[in-house]
Amino acid sequence: MTYRNSKKLVYLTGLALLGAGYLGSFSILDVNFILKQYLVLLPVQVGVLVYMVWIRRSRAASED
Repeated sequence: MTYRNSKKLVYLTGLALLGAGYLGSFSILDVNFILKQYLVLLPVQVGVLVYMVWIRRSRAASED
């Protein structure tokens, strides 16, 4: 296994543990069912938004 693959594996394992902890913490909260679903999906929405802004800025920088 190369250094790059092992670094990616550590990164993905960390993300998986973080996601499991996030979902586990929301499973024990006593809030409305609809609100709980929205709050679970909120990090995904923020992540997609950051990714789209990053793509747009990188394309604008490459056109200059």
